[in-house]
Amino acid sequence: MAIAKSIRDKIISKVSQYWLTHVRDRAFTELIVGKEPGHRMADYVDDKTAAVLKVNFDTRYEGDRTGAIKKRSMGDIWVRSSSIYNPINIKSGLMGMNGQPNLVSMQKLLNYLFNHWIDAYYLLIVKFESAQNKVIPHVYLVDLLEWLDFVTYDAGPGQIMLREQEFYNRFGSIRIPQGNSMHDKVSTLFKLSEEQVKSLIANREKRMEQQSKRFESFLKERFIVDQSKIRFIP
Repeated sequence: MAIAKSIRDKIISKVSQYWLTHVRDRAFTELIVGKEPGHRMADYVDDKTAAVLKVNFDTRYEGDRTGAIKKRSMGDIWVRSSSIYNPINIKSGLMGMNGQPNLVSMQKLLNYLFNHWIDAYYLLIVKFESAQNKVIPHVYLVDLLEWLDFVTYDAGPGQIMLREQEFYNRFGSIRIPQGNSMHDKVSTLFKLSEEQVKSLIANREKRMEQQSKRFESFLKERFIVDQSKIRFIP
């Protein structure tokens, strides 16, 4: 079962309360100035947010075969609801700076679903808005499997990515369909994977064909170094 609404509401409340207070911490304020603040704050926000969940909820970390915390776990932390633990992937960034951040490996997510290990994959997103010399946190908690219309997938690196601009523009204004079966959700996910893998294979085959033609031409040419088309700058 997915995380109960009462627990989801409490997660949003606790994380919001924490960051409303701690955005004034010197350690945090130093991270949101300068170049690439989103990248520099990521680990800090992840660690602090996971600690909030650890203190307030029944949580676990995923372990590896040696009993150590798994380095590439499905979730930064897992929160229990009813009888199961649910993976939560913590993400952070600055409000208005939207892109297509990596969320999770497609193959890893499908593997966990095919094995019946999970029935939801949660994103806990903390976005920080700068307004009138204040930093205001905005907290979102969503099950990725309910928001597949707002993701894209690149079969090259193998990562599912969030189309942030569309997601935030529509968040709160659309009604997420209820009652979709796990078969429906996984079918949508698998179709996306299948389409992009086929596209990747076709592109690689086309590239290989082009390279083969250039290789054949190369073998017929006399090899002399020619740098006339390279632009050098002193």
